[in-house]
Order: sequence, then structure tokens, then C-alpha cells
Amino acid sequence: MATNLTTIVSSKTQTVEITRGKPTVIVGERINPTGRKKLLSALKDGDFEIVRKDALAQVNAGAKIIDVNAGVPGADEKAMLLQMITESRK
Repeated sequence: MATNLTTIVSSKTQTVEITRGKPTVIVGERINPTGRKKLLSALKDGDFEIVRKDALAQVNAGAKIIDVNAGVPGADEKAMLLQMITESRK
């Protein structure tokens, strides 16, 4: 097992290091329409309010990274993902 393995995740405004020598990094994975009918329906309708609320709630709960899943059947996942990320920052 590697002892000095470090994973670095970066955005325009933040860099998060994940390594054994530092505290656990919480990753929020709530923004996922799989198994969440209300979120899936909202995304299909172009309503991103749930995404905004979930992103903020996860950050307030200590998440340093937000995992966003745009798996909406029939949707352009690339475009949906970009819109979800943009909307979650508002």
C-alpha cells in the first residue's frame, strides 16, 4: 500500500488534497437523480432549485467536494451537467 499517495481535486477557487496524513475529506453525493424521482422530474422540467439546495446543504454539512450526477434518461448529459454545476453556484 502506498504511504504517500495524494489525490488533488481542483476548481477555479479551491484545491482539496486527499491524503492519509490529513483529516478525512467529505464528498457530497446527494445530487444524483438515480433513485430520486423528485430530482429526476425537476431536472427533466429544467428546475434546478433542488440542485442548489442540495449543494448548499452538503457544503454546510462539511462536504469539501460535491459529486454531481447528470444521468437523466434522454437528456444531453454533458449539457445537463454543465447547467447543474452552473445553477448550483447561484
